[in-house]
Amino acid sequence: MLDPINDGEYQLWMVVNRFVNGATRRTVEYLNDFDFGDTQDDAFFMDSGLTYDSVPTTTLSGLDHLEGETVTILADGASHADKVVSGGNITLDRSAQKVHVGLGYTSLLQTLRIEAGSAQGVAQSKIKRINEITIRMHKTLGLEVGGDLDNMENIPFRSSSGLMNVPISLFSGDKTIEFRDDYNTDGHVFVRQAQPLPLTILAIYPEVTVYEG
Repeated sequence: MLDPINDGEYQLWMVVNRFVNGATRRTVEYLNDFDFGDTQDDAFFMDSGLTYDSVPTTTLSGLDHLEGETVTILADGASHADKVVSGGNITLDRSAQKVHVGLGYTSLLQTLRIEAGSAQGVAQSKIKRINEITIRMHKTLGLEVGGDLDNMENIPFRSSSGLMNVPISLFSGDKTIEFRDDYNTDGHVFVRQAQPLPLTILAIYPEVTVYEG
C-alpha cells in the first residue's frame, strides 16, 4: 500500500494469526517506518502494538486484542518493565505521556567465523581468543554482546554523570568492551537486542589472539 503521508513510500500491511489468551485471533498490522527520526520516544519496535500520546497517565486501556499477554513497553523514550494485560488495561510504574505497548521480540546477530590471520597463514581452524571488541553503532540503545547466547553482557550507555530520571539518549559512535569468551576455533560474536529500542550495527572490530600449532 502506498503511504502518501511519508513521502510516497510503500507500507506493508498484513493479516496476522496470533494465539492470544488461549484463542487464535487474526489482526491487521502494518510495519512502521524504519527511520523513526531523531526522537527516541517515536521508536516503535514491537509487534501488534498501539501508541498512547496524550496527557501523562499511568493507566492505559484499549488493549483487548492482547488480553492476558505479557507486553513490552516504551514510555517517553525509555524501556519500561513488562506488564500483563488484564481487562484490556495495564498500569504503568510511572506516569508517561507517549507510550508504545505491544508484543516484544528479540533481535539476534551472529558473525561468521572470524579470520584474523596468523604468523603461519590463516586463523581458520586454529585456537583463538577474542580479548575485546569495538562495536560501531548508529542511533542505538540497549544491547548485549557475548561469545554465546548463555553468556551475554550488557553494554553500558548511562554515565555516572547522567540524570537518573530522564531516558538515556540514543548513541552513535564506538563502544569498546572486554570480551569475556573462552578459547575456541570459531570466534563468533553474538549481539542481542531484547528491549523495544533501536539497534543499528555498522561494524564490529575484534582484538584477537591466534595460537599457532
